[in-house]
Amino acid sequence: MTLRQDEWAVLEDLAGHDVDNWIAGTQLPGKQSRARSITRGLAEHGLCELAGDDVLDALATDSARSNWAARITQFGRTALAFRALQAKPEPQPEPAPGPTRIQVRGTSMDTLQTALAAAEAGTLPGINAAALRNALAGSRPVPGSRQHTMNPTDSELATIHTVLHLESLARDATGYHHLMRQLPFGFTFPKA
Repeated sequence: MTLRQDEWAVLEDLAGHDVDNWIAGTQLPGKQSRARSITRGLAEHGLCELAGDDVLDALATDSARSNWAARITQFGRTALAFRALQAKPEPQPEPAPGPTRIQVRGTSMDTLQTALAAAEAGTLPGINAAALRNALAGSRPVPGSRQHTMNPTDSELATIHTVLHLESLARDATGYHHLMRQLPFGFTFPKA
């Protein structure tokens, strides 16, 4: 799934407010209804969260209760930072060779290296820079191709998955789907 321009606009609007503040809306024809629909879609992908009835009741002023309210999640802020990073990626040197477990495409390696630089610089919140650095340090190029093999730990694999998922949100790309087919049976991503 790649986000549309109007979805990015709503996410940016939500990001313009403090992460703890709910943005309330009413169900009016036109723009507000469209924003609510878009916000609901963003919430399904974990980029924002919708308020429940208890929050809507608490937000009511002068007995006027909003029909809906939303706020951006940390993952939503990370997605926006990642999208901004894609506009100006910085090249990284090839990682050191390491053991084999999964194969990652060369274009995905470029994305992972760019994300690592941003995470280490503090401009990509929510990405575990140490785990990504260790995974990339343990990668090895496959002779005759741009693919790399790596043997990541569970937390490194979860970080790789998150970065490639962000890539699929920011661009019209297959992103991490090739990696998902390689995961060990029963693998679950660690909770953040």
